[in-house]
Amino acid sequence: MNKAYYAKRGLFIGITALFCAFYFFGPTLFTFKSSLVEQNGEIEYLKVIYTPVESSRGAKSIKSELKFTLNSTQSVYVLMKNIGQSRYNERFEKLERQLNNSGRVTVWVKKSQKEEYKPTIFQIADRNGTIIYDFNESKSLSRVGFLVSFCLGIFGIGLFIKHKYSDRIKNL
Repeated sequence: MNKAYYAKRGLFIGITALFCAFYFFGPTLFTFKSSLVEQNGEIEYLKVIYTPVESSRGAKSIKSELKFTLNSTQSVYVLMKNIGQSRYNERFEKLERQLNNSGRVTVWVKKSQKEEYKPTIFQIADRNGTIIYDFNESKSLSRVGFLVSFCLGIFGIGLFIKHKYSDRIKNL
């Protein structure tokens, strides 16, 4: 068993995991309400779509998407969730009914994504201003991904430091 080899691998995995945490999950997790802008409009297109997906290892699951467009923008707004083997996403179906009943909605996106084709949705309100998709709900999945990646990164780097400086640590 070559400890130096595994320590170097731990460092590589740790740095990669930290990079992924901040690159993929950080931008959503560290977004504040003050950096969001409202986009208002009538709903032109609204649909919940279920798509079978397969991982590289052959595991099958179903991805649900709530897609809608507004008459005031060129953007397509998409909420997406992997629902496993379930064939029905109750949350997205409820949102679809609420959006249909409202007709006119307000969507909050980042200022920097205002003109993007598929901006990240942080909050949705109906015609009356009632929030139907909350800011915290949009960030909940990023919290888990960030914490797992961050902890894996700290563990990998810690493994390298423990191996590299174990003599100095023992003398403390």
